[in-house]
Amino acid sequence: MLRTFAPLAVTFLLGVTGLLLPGPAGDIAAFVWLGVFPGLALVRLVLPGRARLTQWTLGVALAPLVSTVVGWALLQAGQPMASTARLLGVGGWILFAGGEARALTSRAHTADDAPADRVVWGWTLLAVAFVVLPMVFSEWARVRSDSWVHAGIVWEIAERGVPPQDPRFAGLPLNYVWFYNLFVALLGSLRPGSSPFTHMATANAVWIATLVALGANLAWTVWRTRAAVRGAVPVLLLGLNAGALLLWPLWLLRALRGEVRGMAEVGRIVREAHWNGVEVMHQLCAPFAWMVNAWDKFMLGTALGYAYLLMLVALWAGVRWLSDARDGDRSSGAWRWLVVAFMAAAGMMLFHSVVGLSAIPVSLGACLLMALLATREPKLGPASRPLALAAALAAGLAVAMPYFRSIMRGWDAGRSGVQQHFLHLDVFMPWTLATACGVTLWLAWPALVRIVRERTPAGAWLACWLLGMTAFALLVQLPEHNEFKFVWMVFAPLAVIGGDSAAAQLTHLQRRLGPTLAGVLLFVAFVLPSLLLLRGFLVDPAAADAPEVVRAPGDAACYAWVRTATPRDAVFLDHHSRDVLLVEGRRRLLAGTPYGPERAAFPAAALMRRRAVMADLYGPATDLAGDAACLDSLGAPTYVLYRAEDFAGAAPWTALDADSARFERVYAAQGRLVYRRRSS
Repeated sequence: MLRTFAPLAVTFLLGVTGLLLPGPAGDIAAFVWLGVFPGLALVRLVLPGRARLTQWTLGVALAPLVSTVVGWALLQAGQPMASTARLLGVGGWILFAGGEARALTSRAHTADDAPADRVVWGWTLLAVAFVVLPMVFSEWARVRSDSWVHAGIVWEIAERGVPPQDPRFAGLPLNYVWFYNLFVALLGSLRPGSSPFTHMATANAVWIATLVALGANLAWTVWRTRAAVRGAVPVLLLGLNAGALLLWPLWLLRALRGEVRGMAEVGRIVREAHWNGVEVMHQLCAPFAWMVNAWDKFMLGTALGYAYLLMLVALWAGVRWLSDARDGDRSSGAWRWLVVAFMAAAGMMLFHSVVGLSAIPVSLGACLLMALLATREPKLGPASRPLALAAALAAGLAVAMPYFRSIMRGWDAGRSGVQQHFLHLDVFMPWTLATACGVTLWLAWPALVRIVRERTPAGAWLACWLLGMTAFALLVQLPEHNEFKFVWMVFAPLAVIGGDSAAAQLTHLQRRLGPTLAGVLLFVAFVLPSLLLLRGFLVDPAAADAPEVVRAPGDAACYAWVRTATPRDAVFLDHHSRDVLLVEGRRRLLAGTPYGPERAAFPAAALMRRRAVMADLYGPATDLAGDAACLDSLGAPTYVLYRAEDFAGAAPWTALDADSARFERVYAAQGRLVYRRRSS
């Protein structure tokens, strides 16, 4: 009885802790209100009678989607964000608790659901610990890279609502998916003053655990053996780029060509290899391949990791529907998995459209291929089953399409100078796929042969999907070479399939090489890369002087003044286009990080004009009339921030002091000066 009530009691205590306990511990605990309860409440309705592990896995996987969609609807109806978040959390918990109470008196279907497994639980704890440790011991690990920009978008939504403008380019709608940022903003509204980075790190820890559970459930549904589950989970966590370190000596081939050759060049390559920092990720990939790392997207504040979860949910729903459906038998309840597939498809588009616009077309193609195969192979069942699955996935795509069109309305690659041919066979991509997935393919090969031989609906669905995704990854290019995101999407189903044969393949390897040599190879291939990555996060020298972590004297007071003394719609100019102001000051920038605008396809002409204004105001300051005219065109209060240490021997702000009709000094302390553009 205690084990039955434990999940309900634990989650309730976490929720209470999240409301009452101050500091980061309360921020972490508050995640259950929006990241657990609403999803579990919905899954109880959609999939009643399923095993609790199945319901909990899907509930946690779908909770951010449910919370964000319902939250967005309430915000559109005029509900304040804080009350929206409370209503979602409390309402979700009430429905979840009622569902748990009913589950205690009902008998769950367990034949088709994965059983709890201690080995899987162990891998889950290891995965969570791996993701959490850098976040605990390194502030820079929490705020690095894309996490900072996403935190800025979170504050844009929290301060000014949805749909958001791009805080890096005031006045332009955000040409990027923002449902993830809305979810984090809703979490933050439960805890006023909490950090978006804490909520993003908590989400990553929960989602890596959910990834393990989804992989285990998917492997069980395909193979129905504990051995397959226990094989799939470690391969899913450790198998991407397994063996890349064994290929590292290929880097030394550069010593055979070029102006410098021989041992001198070998020494230079070895010395300049990045092992002491996050850049070690580049060394953990095969030479001359795109950088792909399975852990990275769950150690970074982005929506990509969550979108990958939804992709696995869609695959699992497809497997369950094709395996469980009985032609004409609605009482089986298999049709409910079509609802799950629909939600997963919509969620991928809402949270990360790159994943949605790749996984959904591939899924539709796999469904059509299965329908054709079903006309010749009775074992696959009637063709109506994959066609019904295709309809559910297409409906999810259609529902999310207005949102996608809205965020792409301002995306014009031609105007920004980003030219892209989307269909192209990149010379690096076949090599990247081969080296990143090669070891996993070797482990999975006997299982793939078995799938072809047995022709089960579940196996055929994954095989067709894997074939389509591989072709998609090879042929489709994205701006900034973001097609590397497709590699994990090929790898994940391959890892799940390989769970059935992984143990046998490794046993065979031990027989051929002996236990010692085989053990060393397995350690170097699977374990050592993750250990090196963890070490890189913990000792990265960038953490010592990163501007996102190290605050110069006067910064904290200045940012506090910006947050409290300037209007919420204020636009700031900051020297060197520092994105720190997005988070610490919670205000928009005239033009943000230099590489960001090009990636976001900002209008090139407007971008050049804004950068010309910044070059003048932080340089000679000789065209204040033209600068003021550009700032006036924004239709919002504008401010110029100067940091004395940026200007050795020069003081461009003296020109602003002299032109008091256009600019007014409103802040001066500890080497920080802020000027406001007087309203014209």
